[in-house]
Amino acid sequence: MADQHLKATDWMMVRQMMNAAIDFCEKVEASGCRESDRSATTVVNGQAVSVQDVLASAWTYPETMRYAIIRQRHEADDDLAYVPETARILKAMAEACAELCGAKAGAAEAAGVAGMLAWFQTHAGDTLESAIAKRRAER
Repeated sequence: MADQHLKATDWMMVRQMMNAAIDFCEKVEASGCRESDRSATTVVNGQAVSVQDVLASAWTYPETMRYAIIRQRHEADDDLAYVPETARILKAMAEACAELCGAKAGAAEAAGVAGMLAWFQTHAGDTLESAIAKRRAER
């Protein structure tokens, strides 16, 4: 586990990837896309592409990319010995966010999302850093 903390995550790339997904999801919703629109097509590079094609690609492309990243890490002898806590946090937050897609207004508030966000923003990081600083000062 100690070795894991020596590697720096490219958080800018993670933000770009998450922002790309969020931006696209907003565009889907803002377009008013409905089930009946899935068969609508446009031509891209001389080929008919349907709304369903785009929607399916928008979730399968990241899935495919995940496996490409796993393969690249393996080839670089950088396999994960365990799932890092930061990865678990991202996955859990993304899954919680996914439950808000298409939810009725007020769902986040009723579930207490504001309290969780406040905990992340005002407590989690400071508590983590304080505990680590205290441990290191005792050594």
